[in-house]
Amino acid sequence: MANKIYILDESTINQIAAGEVIERPAMVLKELLENAIDAGAEKIEIHLANGGRQKIQAIDDGEGMDREDALLALERHATSKIRVLDDLYRSSYLGFRGEALPSIAAVSRLTLQTAKTAGVPGTRIVVEGGKIITCEEVGAPKGTSVTVENLFYNTPARLKFLKSIPAELTQIKETVTGIALGYPEIAFHLSHQGSELISTVKGSSLENRIKQVFNPEISRQLVPVQGSYGPLRIKGFAGRPPIARANRMQQYFFLNRRVFRSRLIASAAEKAYGTLLPVARFPFLLLYLELPLDQVDINVHPNKMEVRFSDEKEIYRGVFHILKDCLQTELVAKAWTPGYRFHHRQVEAGSKREEDGTGLKTTVPWKSGQRETAAFAFPETENAETLQVAEGKKDPTGAGSIFSKDPGLHSPGVFCLFGTYLFFEEGDRVVIIDQHAAHERVIYDQLQKKKGQCGQAFLTPVPVELTDEQLKTAEKQRELLLELGFEFDLFSGRTVLLRCAPLGFSSSEGEDLFLSLLAEWSGGSEARRDYMERALSLIACKRAVKAGDSLTLDEAAGLLRDLRKTVLPQTCPHGRPTMVVLERAEIERMFKRR
Repeated sequence: MANKIYILDESTINQIAAGEVIERPAMVLKELLENAIDAGAEKIEIHLANGGRQKIQAIDDGEGMDREDALLALERHATSKIRVLDDLYRSSYLGFRGEALPSIAAVSRLTLQTAKTAGVPGTRIVVEGGKIITCEEVGAPKGTSVTVENLFYNTPARLKFLKSIPAELTQIKETVTGIALGYPEIAFHLSHQGSELISTVKGSSLENRIKQVFNPEISRQLVPVQGSYGPLRIKGFAGRPPIARANRMQQYFFLNRRVFRSRLIASAAEKAYGTLLPVARFPFLLLYLELPLDQVDINVHPNKMEVRFSDEKEIYRGVFHILKDCLQTELVAKAWTPGYRFHHRQVEAGSKREEDGTGLKTTVPWKSGQRETAAFAFPETENAETLQVAEGKKDPTGAGSIFSKDPGLHSPGVFCLFGTYLFFEEGDRVVIIDQHAAHERVIYDQLQKKKGQCGQAFLTPVPVELTDEQLKTAEKQRELLLELGFEFDLFSGRTVLLRCAPLGFSSSEGEDLFLSLLAEWSGGSEARRDYMERALSLIACKRAVKAGDSLTLDEAAGLLRDLRKTVLPQTCPHGRPTMVVLERAEIERMFKRR
């Protein structure tokens, strides 16, 4: 027998409606803060107990309400912000008191105290589970105070899904941080059981607000972002690679000053970083977007944390290009100080290899397997750019190379540490380069500039046994493999004959690269450009010098010179840093000279 249809009572309706907006303490606080901002508050105090479960109190000094409006604010569908449906799409307000307050009051004990002006009696209303318990006249300062206690006391199903106190507190801090960043002109103070968590100053600049809510290291590692793309305007800051995180917790987006979440914006911004970041690392982002109100819908969800753009593709392109241009300008164009020169003593080609305490070989020729190709060999140092090295022989004890009084050691020079890291003195700083990562970047950029790769035919085709998945991928990406320099034919079953590989790879290396690419592409559905970038990254990695490979002085100088010419010299194609810069002041602090 079918169940009968019943009309729900008002209390149940309110509790269901509350569930759409109020999921956790942080969402309660977000609604209260947005109401306070809409009321013109200049200072907002937040007091918490038990991670917001026991108490959330928001006190503002904005425009308060009289008794009539205070009572109406606790009724559903009551608001001063709109009159007709079209107003909903044109409104620049953050929230509606007449929507948030009854939803919160339905699942808690709520106390509303408000006064329009100082010296005039205010109103105090207590609501439990959506029912008004008391409404009285009280003395109160100008503004509004909303206290929410025992959240979800009457909805145990929601209560049991709340996380631990530290987890809920983290969400609350993120909420306050996001809103505080959106409104630097307002002072925010957040405390938990008497302990201050966040405190900001009224009338701050955006730069100062960032310093107030984040640690000093973050404020020092930010790149300014500003630009426009069609009707879209963006300003804000993007983090340099060193402060990237393993999650997106420190990504803040604002649309017409409203904080929101967007995978679209995050994806476009992260794409703009390209190879500046390794896989699974996410940049710090603080982006303020401005769009005409008729090109965005903020009413996708009751909590208004999601938005819908009228033209998502254009927004994606806009964010990508604006951020990429700013990163290119700040991280690439300013990566090097001009005028760096090398000096070295001339060494006759073919002379005996000899070490001089730098960890580098003093002869010019470099023979290192298949990497000795015209396209990717290190160029010889130009006459104007030479390398200066100490003249002394390597001390057998290893002590002389450090403590020798040889004047050459005090001149700008280069040395190699652990057969991997090249040290260059550059004015008042030392540039430390990872030779493998740097060479990867150089080769990757060279490959990017080529229209297609030259294949190198093997004397004898190499039979390669593939899995069903690998064979499927090989056939699907045959055209791309051909462009990279591979040629293969199906021999029998799942065996293919590999006839060509990219220039510079032996038959065994070519087979290894072929299988690596198939594994890299297996199951993917990216755009062709993404497949190509991943392939070139892999080729660059395999062609580059390795940790422990010996470089000559000329090769080290040539590597640094070529790295300076690349598009993104600070990272390898996989996002790892190619260099670390130590300022003289930093080194002097290590030795307590400052």
